Amino acid sequence: MDEASLRPPIGDVLAVVGAVVTAHLNEGALTGPLPVTVGELVSLPAGDGRAVGIVHNLRKGRRVDDVAVAEIHLLGEIKPADGAAVFRRGLTAHPALDAPIARVTPGESSVVYAQPSVAGVRVGSLRRDPQVPAFVLPDALLGKHFAILGSTGSGKSCAVTVVLRAILAQYPKAHIVLIDPHGEYRDAFGERALVLDAASLELPYWLTTFEEAASLLVSGDASRAYAEAAILADAILRAKTLYLGLEPDNANITVDTPVPYRLSDLCRVIEEAMGTLNKPEAAPAYRHLVNRINTIRQDRRYAFMFQSLVVRDSMQSILGRLVRLPVDGKPISVLDISGVPSEVVNVVVSLLCRLFFELGFWADRSVGGVPLLVVCEEAHRYVPGDPALGFAPTRRAIDRIAKEGRKYGVSLCLVSQRPSELSPGSLSQCGTIFALRLSNERDQAYIKNALPDGSDWLIRTLPALGTGEAVVVGEGVTVPMQIRFDPLPREYQSASSTPSFPAAWTQEVDGARVLDGAIARWRGLQR
Repeated sequence: MDEASLRPPIGDVLAVVGAVVTAHLNEGALTGPLPVTVGELVSLPAGDGRAVGIVHNLRKGRRVDDVAVAEIHLLGEIKPADGAAVFRRGLTAHPALDAPIARVTPGESSVVYAQPSVAGVRVGSLRRDPQVPAFVLPDALLGKHFAILGSTGSGKSCAVTVVLRAILAQYPKAHIVLIDPHGEYRDAFGERALVLDAASLELPYWLTTFEEAASLLVSGDASRAYAEAAILADAILRAKTLYLGLEPDNANITVDTPVPYRLSDLCRVIEEAMGTLNKPEAAPAYRHLVNRINTIRQDRRYAFMFQSLVVRDSMQSILGRLVRLPVDGKPISVLDISGVPSEVVNVVVSLLCRLFFELGFWADRSVGGVPLLVVCEEAHRYVPGDPALGFAPTRRAIDRIAKEGRKYGVSLCLVSQRPSELSPGSLSQCGTIFALRLSNERDQAYIKNALPDGSDWLIRTLPALGTGEAVVVGEGVTVPMQIRFDPLPREYQSASSTPSFPAAWTQEVDGARVLDGAIARWRGLQR
């Protein structure tokens, strides 16, 4: 405290309205070697401690004799506790009029940005002072969801990797699932990750709900879709009872209950129902369903759903593999769905997110729950702001995690380069936001609505952030701050960097080798 009182003031208090201080700035604060800038931390006496705030706004009139004025938003206060200075959010006393304002001292800065007394994870350093580490609070970060948002080229994928690697380094028994639509994160976590792609992923068709199964099997023709859906619903329920060896009236299951059934039984039930028809004109709907089932089960692209000839109840092993139970040295599973057919991607994401939520919902917490983090890349594709877009079951599954997941130990991380296209309801559930560079005004306006009051200055800085820099606000940090993420070793950087066109176009390449490799992988469906 004495250190601050010896530092020359940069101004004094003109007005106090709630947590906003209007200050008159001294001439030396503008013309000195280190002029006051937006985003700078200042402190001023308040009660028996010192209030700490951020300079949000600077202004001065056009006349030479007009005074310079700063708007300061108070963040909290530094007070002695148990013989040491401690920073706390909020204020117990407000500063008085004419109170002197000074830049924070190195000691005060170290108190404000100190490693939290609760478990904290380092993800980078302050943008203004690289010597000061930046920490996040894992419990608040994960317990109340978070979002990582930034334009293409802002370092968003690397930021995701840095945050997750920092969490994994401190918590090697974590349970994290990363849904990777572009295959960017295959190498990002090294030996800590189990990477599953279309060739190694196992999601049997019988885990789908009726709505998900119908999107795969029912005709897109509106004139036939209703009839085919009704036929399919009855057939799936009957096939499940046949697998269980029960009579339909005695089976305590529904069409959505995740129990196995055989495709052969499904086709047989449909064909038997078709044989009882009195009107031949209704037969095409039955034939289309049987043909579609036979076609899709023979399509190699759908092997991860329809690959097994022998149907067995493997739900426990499938869920254990996905959510890492047991961890077995690989606390994160990276689900590379880039090789999944585009027409079924939404069904896969819907199925995955629904399984994760249901696992948390039905788990017996009295014997110890398994908190799970679900990271959803390209989230705007699955939870779009426009309800008419996207796949409804996917949107509902992710929205349900956003709204209810924290009650059951299922946390959500939304990652997007187009925040303005994200569902406002889902984003509003994120207690912490990492906002990287955003140049689009619509995206900035959208983020402004998601940030707490008094964060306007943070929005204005978004276009000026460099690659790998971010504004972090919310429950997961002690104070809003601008950070620079810790650098990643090259071998762990995501594979999302754009090829250098000038570098590639200055030399001839082996065309036959490039084409042979691409065609072989294309035909073999192996990236």
